[in-house]
Amino acid sequence: MKKSKAIFVLLALIVTFFLLVFSFALAECSILFMLLAVLLIVATMGFGFTLKKKYRENGWL
Repeated sequence: MKKSKAIFVLLALIVTFFLLVFSFALAECSILFMLLAVLLIVATMGFGFTLKKKYRENGWL
């Protein structure tokens, strides 16, 4: 049974938004928002990679 891959599109859009937030923070020279954006980017991408591994191990891809 194939599961929906829409979650990966949603995660990609979220990471893209955080990259946009990082660029705005860089333009404003806001170190706090830059660090927060990088942390959220790493966390979201890490969640996506672990979810993809789980999908692959269960044969859902």
